[in-house]
Amino acid sequence: MQLKWFCFPILMMVSACTMLPQTMLPQTHPVQVEVDQGVFVTLPKPAQLGQTLNVSQLITAQWGDAKEQKLLVQLQVDKQSVVLAGFSAWGVRILSLTYSGDEIQTYLLSGLADSLPKPEQVLFNVMISIWPVNAWQKPLAEIGWQLKETGLQRLLIDQKGQIIATVTYQRKPYIDGTIVFKHHMLDYSITIETQKSDAD
Repeated sequence: MQLKWFCFPILMMVSACTMLPQTMLPQTHPVQVEVDQGVFVTLPKPAQLGQTLNVSQLITAQWGDAKEQKLLVQLQVDKQSVVLAGFSAWGVRILSLTYSGDEIQTYLLSGLADSLPKPEQVLFNVMISIWPVNAWQKPLAEIGWQLKETGLQRLLIDQKGQIIATVTYQRKPYIDGTIVFKHHMLDYSITIETQKSDAD
């Protein structure tokens, strides 16, 4: 699996690309996302979150030799769709997506397709962290993977029994506290802090 598919830090590489035209490239994808080389998982439906959300989140990514970057993400969820947008430190929208439950429409800043993670991979990271475990049981079982939750921690386990990722929460409901996503295979972590939450 390529590191860019999961890693938020490289989103901030656009700091060197602010002179590019602000054109967005639209694409439509099926509701399956590649989570390992040749391994695709079907995403849960938006309604399976069980609530509506309208949140701004500050994402801090750490990787390599104490490297760190930050990204502002806007996330909106209702029964019909998930809308996610990522912005640079200068307020430039560099990626966004809309997931209807039947398809994923993504937009990526022109010229950055080779240096940014795929928006649908960003969506997978968000959904694996905050959608209920029971929403993931069937999709993951179809590929032999599991998502286990104990207390304030989740473990994403592949078909070989390896722990791929750990998600640690500060409190319940999860969206109200700090979330730390640690990818063990690729050795990076993401800390998500919710800035504003309007949830039903």
